[in-house]
Amino acid sequence: MTVPTSLHHAVAADLLDAGIHVLVEKPIAATLEEGRDLVARADASGAVLQVGHIERFSPVFRALAERAAAPRHIEAVRIAPWKGRAVDVDVVLDLMIHDIDLVLALAGPDAAVTTVEATGAAVRGATNDWARAEVGFSTGLVAVIEASRIAPLSERRMTVATAGGTFIADFAARRLSDAAGAATEFAASDNLAAEIDGFLDAAAGRGPVPVDGRAGNAALDLAERIRHAIQNSPARSSAGLVS
Repeated sequence: MTVPTSLHHAVAADLLDAGIHVLVEKPIAATLEEGRDLVARADASGAVLQVGHIERFSPVFRALAERAAAPRHIEAVRIAPWKGRAVDVDVVLDLMIHDIDLVLALAGPDAAVTTVEATGAAVRGATNDWARAEVGFSTGLVAVIEASRIAPLSERRMTVATAGGTFIADFAARRLSDAAGAATEFAASDNLAAEIDGFLDAAAGRGPVPVDGRAGNAALDLAERIRHAIQNSPARSSAGLVS
């Protein structure tokens, strides 16, 4: 299901109520309340609800997740030039949501978010076009996540530091390297096809939902906390942008 984020709930709700399995693009919905409602509808009807966090299916990320156990520090950068697309939501829900989901997946289910600090601003559109967040977890992990849709170039990179070493994932170049410079190159992959195969397997009862509605809501919850932190950041307040 690919419609603007603002319509995710309206379209997916009817399908789930009818017992139709749904693969909805990220983020799961425009608000956490809507996302939770979709999960409740899927539970009630027994329909599969999968969220399209496509980077989970990247062989680079899968290899990173295998090697980077118990991360202590994560730095994620996802920037791109202005394209004028997805302007119904801000950059947190448009681009940063990818890395929010990956950070939560690496942090693990027992890592609770304890602190969120963020800043951002609108430049070309009516909502935030760039944002930077620092997120602390109960495990001691600190994640710094940066996203921009007004950058002069494109970059999709994640650096993960663990007790056993540091790993650098370049999703655009399909390369995973370590601090010593050893690198693994990955062949081009169809991540969308892998995502759809996972959805079809779940719908047929052949496996679990790869990224279920609750995982989608966890990413959306943190995204909302980041957006709230941006809105209430000292920089915006001092500029008169917060009442």
